[in-house]
Amino acid sequence: MSLRFNEPLSWRPGKPIPTDQLLKRLDRLSKELAEMDQDYVDTDSLVKVAQELASHQLLTHKDKGVRAYTACCVVDVLKLCAPNAPFKPSQLKVCFQRSRVAIGFSLGDC
Repeated sequence: MSLRFNEPLSWRPGKPIPTDQLLKRLDRLSKELAEMDQDYVDTDSLVKVAQELASHQLLTHKDKGVRAYTACCVVDVLKLCAPNAPFKPSQLKVCFQRSRVAIGFSLGDC
C-alpha cells in the first residue's frame, strides 16, 4: 500500500501555505497514515512526506495545531517504518524535541 497523499507541506521563503490550508492538509495526511498497516505499507512512498514533516517550517510553526498535527504524523511515519526511520539522526533529535514541546503545550490546554 502506497501513500496517496500528494500535497506540498513545505514552501519557499515569502510564499507560506495559509495556516487553514496547511491544517487541512495535515489532517488528511494524519488520517491516511493512521489507516495504513505497517505490514503492507510501501515505506519508500513515505520518504518525501517524512522529509517535509521534519522541516523547520512545520516543527516550529506559529500555530500549535500545525505543530501538533506534525508531531502526530511524525509518530505515525516512525511506527509504519519501524525499525528503519526515514529520518537522519539529527532530524529525529529535532523532531522529538519539537514534538515534546508541541504535545506539552497541547496538554496544557486540557
